[in-house]
Amino acid sequence: METLNYEAELKRVFDRIEETREAALATSSKDNPTVRFVSIVFYDNKIFFQTGIDLIKYEQICENKNIALCFGNVQIEGIANIIGRPTEHDKFIEIFEKQHKNSFETYSKLDKEILIEIILKKITIYEYDKNRKPYRIFIDLDNKKSYKEMYLD
Repeated sequence: METLNYEAELKRVFDRIEETREAALATSSKDNPTVRFVSIVFYDNKIFFQTGIDLIKYEQICENKNIALCFGNVQIEGIANIIGRPTEHDKFIEIFEKQHKNSFETYSKLDKEILIEIILKKITIYEYDKNRKPYRIFIDLDNKKSYKEMYLD
């Protein structure tokens, strides 16, 4: 295990998250895991997405706030909080409309739409060194620590 610069690794992954428009969201309740893609936005070091209150992901988040997201070689674990209607959050609407115009126009103003905020807890990035040996970078946001671990030793 090799200790890494927490701030540098966090900035590197936050830059990647900021560029990401979709992620696979995993939720679970009553031993029933599900996964689907969601349109995301990133600001204030949090990920946000909107969803309908009549969908399974919303029901599962109400029962179990522990979620996971994945895009590319990045896996994120976090806590999902329901924070109101999308139209009540100006910064979300501003970014979401630019990045997801069709979804904004179709869904954001519906009465059934709700905004979910994800507080990031742990990030794992899967990468390869110059010799194509796999390793993982772990970022623990609660303890402000980052380290690298070879996958195959």
